[in-house]
Amino acid sequence: MCGGYTGEHEVDSYSGTYTYEGHDINFTVMENGMTMEIQETKDGKVMPKKVVDIVEAIDYQDQLIDWGYVSF
Repeated sequence: MCGGYTGEHEVDSYSGTYTYEGHDINFTVMENGMTMEIQETKDGKVMPKKVVDIVEAIDYQDQLIDWGYVSF
């Protein structure tokens, strides 16, 4: 877990991989603590990396957990 700062409040975010049925999503908190890099792989095909706001990334992580993804 890494802390980030949105300018209004501190948030907790997780670097790591979420996986479900051949779909892996790797989250890496960037050095600035305000953005995350997301790298997705589906059935061995690597998708382009994207960098998003940390709050958006945390929302995405929460969605993945709701959909049954497991983080490690």
